[in-house]
Amino acid sequence: MQTSAGKRLAAALAAALSVATITAFAVAPLTEQPLPPRLLVVEPLRLTPTARPVDGAFMRQAVVTRGESIGTLLRRLGDQDRELADFVRSDNHARRMLRLTPGSTVLAEVDASNRIRTLAYPLESAGAQTRHAFKLVLRRGDAGWQSAIEPVTLERTLVSRTATVTTSLFAAADKAGIPDEITARIPDIFAADLDFHRDVRKGDQLRIVYEMFSDPSTLTEGRPGRIAAVEYVSDDKRLEAVWFERGPGEGEYYGFDGRTLKKTFLRAPIEFTRISSGFTNGRRHPVHGDWRAHRGVDYAAPTGTRILSVAEGTVEFAGTQRGYGNVVVIRHDRERSTLYAHMSRIAPELSEGRKVSQGQLIGFVGQTGWASGPHVHFEFQVNGESVDPQAAMPNPGAPMDTQTRLRFREATASLREQMRWHDARQIATFE
Repeated sequence: MQTSAGKRLAAALAAALSVATITAFAVAPLTEQPLPPRLLVVEPLRLTPTARPVDGAFMRQAVVTRGESIGTLLRRLGDQDRELADFVRSDNHARRMLRLTPGSTVLAEVDASNRIRTLAYPLESAGAQTRHAFKLVLRRGDAGWQSAIEPVTLERTLVSRTATVTTSLFAAADKAGIPDEITARIPDIFAADLDFHRDVRKGDQLRIVYEMFSDPSTLTEGRPGRIAAVEYVSDDKRLEAVWFERGPGEGEYYGFDGRTLKKTFLRAPIEFTRISSGFTNGRRHPVHGDWRAHRGVDYAAPTGTRILSVAEGTVEFAGTQRGYGNVVVIRHDRERSTLYAHMSRIAPELSEGRKVSQGQLIGFVGQTGWASGPHVHFEFQVNGESVDPQAAMPNPGAPMDTQTRLRFREATASLREQMRWHDARQIATFE
């Protein structure tokens, strides 16, 4: 008989041998089996294309290119249709398409045979700040082609943009995708507070919200409308403007604090140009070469640039004077008047005694009289004496009453929020 100690030793040896056997099986190498040889099988397939039937009609649109004729436009939209081309040349309405406007979007409905069924061509709208427009529609009927002028209700959207000036305001706005028509109105809005001829600086910030009107039946961006709100920051100066209508037909721009931006006098009579000669008691005359006083400010600009009245008043003189060439003098009140000289031509409706409003067109830049280059010579006169226009600061307009101010805050709240959103996004970008 085995003792208890012997039994324990035998059990331990058996367990050790069991573990060793299991371990041996776990690490035993596997035998690799050879892979079958690779075969490349190429079988030709016969594909027979099947034409899918096209039923009904589909829409095409084309943007008119510069110098394009009605013939090339119709060929781009569908098969050449001699009957349609003849109709455009003979019909009173359709003849408008003989002078195509570059950039206009033409919409056509084309059938399965690539024949044009209808054609829609946009016409000039009733105004830049309206959603009502018209289009010329040509339709093919049983009796041939017919034309009609139909109204179009445009969709109004608000577009927000930001821009930073590096070289000029127009370059910065163009880089940000702001239409030129919108950019050109910014100096007009702030004309009494900032001289955009010489005060624009690198690093200036622009934030703007403006309208766009588009035809919902096309994919075009549309045309710009009115500037709804704009903010311009130059150094430590912050200019703000928002459009608000105090009553029917009484809309104008205000600051976000409700202060009107309309001034008695604008700072300049011309749109976005540069000062070529300032007010001084002595300078060498560019034509005669002698030293004499220059009692005004010269704004250099291309011939034909629009000249605007800086304030409402009455035309005191409109004609020709020896040194001034074509010149207009406007009397604003008993003490103050303004003079505009060297015009290429005076606005045809202008005559002595005629009333003019602030910003009204009175003539065009030229080089008449004693002028060495195209510009407008501008004088600001008080009691018959010429003073420095840059020193004659405009007076503010009438403030809002309490009820109008409350309505103003309600009407402009969403625009203020859009401006704050731009500020928050700018801070987040810098951080």
